[in-house]
Amino acid sequence: MNRTQHEALLEAMKMDAKNLVKYRKIYKYAYLLCDSVFKIVFAEEKDHSLLISLVNAMLDLHGDSAIKSISLEMQEYPGIFNKKNCILDIIGTTNAGEKVLVEVQQQGDKYFRDRVEYYISRVIENQVHKNEKYELPQIYFIGLLDFEMFPEEPAEYIHHVDEMCHGKKFFPKIQKVFVEIEKFFELENAGTSKDDNSEAAQWLRAIKAIVKEEPVPQKILSNETFQKLISSVELSNFEEELFNLEVKNMTDLKAQHEIGFAEGKEQGFAEGKTEGFAEGKTEGFVEGKSEGFVEGKSEGFAEGEKAERARAEKEKRELAKGLREDGVPMEIIVRRTGLPMDEIEKL
Repeated sequence: MNRTQHEALLEAMKMDAKNLVKYRKIYKYAYLLCDSVFKIVFAEEKDHSLLISLVNAMLDLHGDSAIKSISLEMQEYPGIFNKKNCILDIIGTTNAGEKVLVEVQQQGDKYFRDRVEYYISRVIENQVHKNEKYELPQIYFIGLLDFEMFPEEPAEYIHHVDEMCHGKKFFPKIQKVFVEIEKFFELENAGTSKDDNSEAAQWLRAIKAIVKEEPVPQKILSNETFQKLISSVELSNFEEELFNLEVKNMTDLKAQHEIGFAEGKEQGFAEGKTEGFAEGKTEGFVEGKSEGFVEGKSEGFAEGEKAERARAEKEKRELAKGLREDGVPMEIIVRRTGLPMDEIEKL
């Protein structure tokens, strides 16, 4: 199942949660690059063998340099005072004390690179404590992207991004690796990557078979790690509650986006017109709209929070009413909606 099909599944479940049964008859695999599915597959496995194999492949680590074990940490670094929280898909520490950050990104946006730097900086901030010397561990950031981030490099799908000075890495302890998954799929379809036998390419071929619902190549099927990966992503393994939560998150994010966009557009236009009129109305509007959208989104969310809560409560009541009509036991309705039993009985 790909991203578009996954979004269609969520829309169908928004109308009727029982539609999951229909999708299980159409698709064999869940959308692996969805945050929640990715975390279940790679973070909930006891020995983290899939995660270790994936990270070693994407970082091209072998032999003594390869990661042997990894312990996972809380995914969130809470904000301090008025600072934003830092929430990554996976944060782990290797057997050598190195930090590994893994982030799956389904769509590109203007501030994705800013967010990467912010995430890394927050992790760095938590490494050195008082009375300790300023010695940082090796920090790896791996971005698994379901979009094209480097169009200027059409034949490359793995990008090692470093700060360079006079042709040398300025600070090699921080390594950022971005993997353009969809670009690899295109290269594979065109036949230009057929001679790539790297572990990263084998991993992406396995992911391609899952995302594209294609027959799994024999070489992939014969690999124990990929056998485990493929079986773990079968759609039948995932409970209805997981997708119901995704439906709620999708609705919440859409409401936030619409509120923020409306507020930001209005404010951005006013600011852009004022600041940019002297240098050109068009340029000022573009700059103002961009700047205003960011500020407006924050303001819009605060102002719309009350309306969002009311809408969420209405959705809960509608869901509870529908579940009652379907004969679902009361305790399940209470658990699913969070509404008190007496309120449900009045519906």
